[in-house]
Amino acid sequence: QAQWLALLASFFPPRISCQASRVGMFSDDAYNKSIRPAGGAGTLVGNWQEEWLLRETSGEGRTVPQRHLPRSGLLKDFTKQPDAGARPGDNTFARCLGPEPGADVHKPSSTVIGEHFNETVSHVGPRTRALRSRWLARAEDEVQAEEEIRAQRDEERYFHTTHGATYTKPDDTVVARAQHLRTSYMDEIEYGQSPDSLIALCNEGLDVHNHAHYANVEGVSHPRVQMSDTTARNDMKVSACGGIRAFGKHSEFSKPINEFTKGLAKDEELSAMYTGLQETRALRTLAHTEPGSGAFRATPSLASLKVAIHDKLGEVWGKHSYVLLRQRLFDVGDHEGYVAKEDVVAVLRGPLGLTEQEVTERMLDIYLGQLVTMKKRELKIDSFMSSLRPVLLVDNKRRAIETYRALATATGGSMRLGDWLAHLQDDDLRNTIVSAFGAQQEATVVDMPLNEQAFIEVVADLAPFMDVGNLLK
Repeated sequence: QAQWLALLASFFPPRISCQASRVGMFSDDAYNKSIRPAGGAGTLVGNWQEEWLLRETSGEGRTVPQRHLPRSGLLKDFTKQPDAGARPGDNTFARCLGPEPGADVHKPSSTVIGEHFNETVSHVGPRTRALRSRWLARAEDEVQAEEEIRAQRDEERYFHTTHGATYTKPDDTVVARAQHLRTSYMDEIEYGQSPDSLIALCNEGLDVHNHAHYANVEGVSHPRVQMSDTTARNDMKVSACGGIRAFGKHSEFSKPINEFTKGLAKDEELSAMYTGLQETRALRTLAHTEPGSGAFRATPSLASLKVAIHDKLGEVWGKHSYVLLRQRLFDVGDHEGYVAKEDVVAVLRGPLGLTEQEVTERMLDIYLGQLVTMKKRELKIDSFMSSLRPVLLVDNKRRAIETYRALATATGGSMRLGDWLAHLQDDDLRNTIVSAFGAQQEATVVDMPLNEQAFIEVVADLAPFMDVGNLLK
């Protein structure tokens, strides 16, 4: 037993043996002596082992480190006491067992029952509750309205820059080509001479139908373009393309006779199928403004907006409606070809008579806002017309270029407006084109030079509501 006591004594540091510590070993005073709320932390007695283990493992004892307290006298007078009093110490008893409950924690039952937050009796009547709910709803509506106004202001596009304040954009009508422009033939050296544009316009697969919903239109792709080009086809034998899409396959030809779904005469049915596929329009387009799925037919789309305006133009202004619309926009636009959003809306709502039920104000504002690029509230008339009207098909565009080049060659390389007007038999159409170029009499615009781009734009404005084949003979 003595050996065990000696071994235990070697592991623990010696303790101060005193009669007071033996008597009060399990009392509160055995750990902290003279603990006073305002008189300091007192003296630690009988817990050196715990203090040593705390400092050995964590590096800090039960006292608050002095580096977190302000120094006395700012290193000038070390004898001066800090203004905040003695340093705060740790109470071992409170740390281990928790704080002692004070006398002020207890409350009599009479005061607790009488407090308002424990009452079950309502002091507010139904009228007051209804008024409060209405006040709250009105306040929420006003706050939401203010937030919507603030959100609209945050979404506005600002083009004010330091460069814009000191530099003015030159007029588009006086832009001239550089006189000392360097001639470079890098593209010709790398890729050869640029091919004629009429070669690409012979391919029907390049048609883009912007008035049809995107879910009903097959996008322009390399396989689709190859289907219209006979030189891109090969002689590989594949399964018949009898599906809905361009490359839709099926397995009717490989089924046994007992599983064939089109009758017992399999050979005759397959022969009729292959014969019918020779007349299939693989490049057909389902030109519908609404998607085929019934769940999304009520969803607004850009195609439905364009078709609504397109139908209104044909109903009010007839077959020359796009030419008249361009003329109305140039009347309210500036000399550079820009027109304000408000003026476009005024033309569509006023002379055209487009109602709110046909196209809402929000849809029209979003559509015109997407076309605003160079200025804050103005858009290009040419960009608006190119986006609104149906795209000129490649076949008609190819015929328009051929007609222009033929007329230009016949007149010595440059085409005049009078040369084309002389081939038109419709007097109403001739007067519309003359007024579109800002004249009242045909004789005033006969000698006006007409470039290829302007000629194609006039044909594109006439193509949506009339057959331009008679104009391009």
